[in-house]
Parts: sequence; C-alpha cells; structure tokens
Amino acid sequence: MTTIKDVARAAGVSVSTVSHVLSGRRPISEPTRLRVLEAIERLGYRPNRLAQGLVSKSSRSLGLLVPDLANPFFGSMAEAMEIAAHDRGYSVILCNTNLDPKREADYLSMLLSRQVDGLLYFPGTRVPNRALLEAVAAGVPVVVVDERIDNLPGVFVDNFDGGRQLGRLLAQLGHRSLLFIGGPEGLPTVTDRLNGLRAGLAEGGSASATVNLLLRFGEYRASHGYETIHACAREGVFAAVGDERPTAVVAANDMIALGALRALRELQLQVPRDCSLTGFDGVEFTAMITPSLTTVQQPSTRVATAAVELLLQRIEAHEHHRDRERANHEHQPSAEATPVIPHVVLPVTLVVRESVAPPPQLR
Repeated sequence: MTTIKDVARAAGVSVSTVSHVLSGRRPISEPTRLRVLEAIERLGYRPNRLAQGLVSKSSRSLGLLVPDLANPFFGSMAEAMEIAAHDRGYSVILCNTNLDPKREADYLSMLLSRQVDGLLYFPGTRVPNRALLEAVAAGVPVVVVDERIDNLPGVFVDNFDGGRQLGRLLAQLGHRSLLFIGGPEGLPTVTDRLNGLRAGLAEGGSASATVNLLLRFGEYRASHGYETIHACAREGVFAAVGDERPTAVVAANDMIALGALRALRELQLQVPRDCSLTGFDGVEFTAMITPSLTTVQQPSTRVATAAVELLLQRIEAHEHHRDRERANHEHQPSAEATPVIPHVVLPVTLVVRESVAPPPQLR
C-alpha cells in the first residue's frame, strides 16, 4: 500500500508539501503541484485513507483495536479507555479484530478514512499487521497496549514479575511438577510470564529441587485450556506417578484457566485437592467461580488511563511537528531529533484465592 511518504519521495518534496497539495489550503507553486499530482497518479495513492486524516483538523476521536472481545479482559480495558478518553474530550471507535489480520487491516483503513486522531492498539499476533506499520510510517500516532512491538510507544504491565510471583508461591507450597498452558508461543506476554514463572520456581524452591515443567501453547482462549487438559489426559500426563504428574496447572491468562477448570472437573480432578490452578489478568469472574481463582491482577484502569494519556501526548507532539514543517520553506526542512520511544510498565499484584494448595503428597 502506497503511503504519503512514498509520494513525497517520488515527487522530491516533503510530506507536508504533499499534504498541502491534497488539502489546497496553502499556496504551492504550479510545477510542484503538478509533480505531486503526477506521483499520486503513478503510484496509485489513495488520499482518502491516510492523507486526509493527516491534514484535517482534529476529529477528537480515537481508534481502539482489540483482538478478542469475547475475553472480558479486553472488554473491561476497552471500557476503561472509553471513560478515560471521554473525560479528556475524545470519543472512541471500538473495533474487534477477532485475531483476523484481514479484518484488522480493514478496520485500520476504516479508522484512517474517518480521520481518527490516533490509534490505541492491542496486538494479537507475533507479527505486526502491515497496515498498522503503514499507518505508523504515514505519521499516524499509535500507542500499543499489552504486547510489545519494536519501535512503537506503549503501555504494559510487568508480566515477568507476575510470573515470578506465581512461581515463588507454587514452589513455596511444594509444587515441583507443573503444566504451563500458554498463549501463542513467542508472544511477548507469554514469553515474559513463562520466564518469570521459571525464575520464581527457582527462587521459591530449595537449591536441590528439580522442577518438571510441561509446556503447551495455543490461543489465549478458554477452549485452548479445555482442549489442552483433555489432550494431556489422553497422553497419560495425569495418570503418571511421582514427580512426572503435574500437581499444578499454570494458565497464561484467566480464560485459559476457566477452560482448564472445566476440563479438570470432567476428569474428576478436584481443584485444589488434586491439582492447583492459577490464571493471569484478574478479570472479575475469577473471584466468583468455585473455587475462586488465584491469579495475577493487572491494574486495568491505570493501564487504560496511561495509554490514553500517552496517545494524547503523541497526538500533540505530532501536531507541533506538523506546524513546524508548515512554518519552514518546503525546500529547507528542519532537522529531526532522534525520537524517544516511551514505554510505560506498571506493576501487577498476586491475588491468592482458593484454587491453590500444597500438592497431595505433602498434605
């Protein structure tokens, strides 16, 4: 997809000059205007998707893309972001990508055509969507949330420390054989939570203790937790004796834990009598199910507020930069300083509830 920067490069002018030609709001010499129009036609650039959003006045609206609204974590986060944006005079357009790259690209195109001032983006896959990278290259302010993307500003929680707190707790209870049910392998949250779990198990156990950690990866969905437990049962994992049998299941999020709990019940394995179970995120239902779920609580309201504030800062910085470009002669662009990529990392809290206990052999 051709970007406004491609047009500027092909025409030998600045991005602001292309914007001025498209908007018609500033005088541009006729030879320069014709050169820009020729580049637009030759490259097949569609200004209604990107350029109009860059040159228009503020729409006082933000785009919010989440990967899975069926997960109450994203629902509660979206609600908190809408409240934070509303309090600051902005509306939010919510888009559920459902982990579909094509759907995500379509939504990005729609949001840009509606001239949103910036994007709040929850990545759902390891590889960033090309449409997102094109929007960033075109100058659209973007803040990522939950999963890190290289060279983009974002707001995250300390997933490593959350995993470490869980690992330390389970090791201190005496668990030495565990099943970790993760989301997509290689996703930053999955990697950080698993590495933290390993560190916590080492910190909480004796120096001579050997830990058996069985790993399974898939989607951040309840169905993955449910199917993984039954698959492990068919493999004889829960029929093993001694240290080979898992005495605790560590789910990488609360939805996976919910599916795992259902499957464990169907296998007549009681939590926590036969097997402890933990989650991650701290969504509301974790306190209401039986047994109540031990989990790592994310500060959703703080994350949402910090993400909205960071995005508004990026929007303001983008507008100042655009104003400076307009003040300079088109053939004498100002030197750009090396950009600082801000990352906000917030702490998490371990919430210990009924779903954990010492392993059966220690009771």
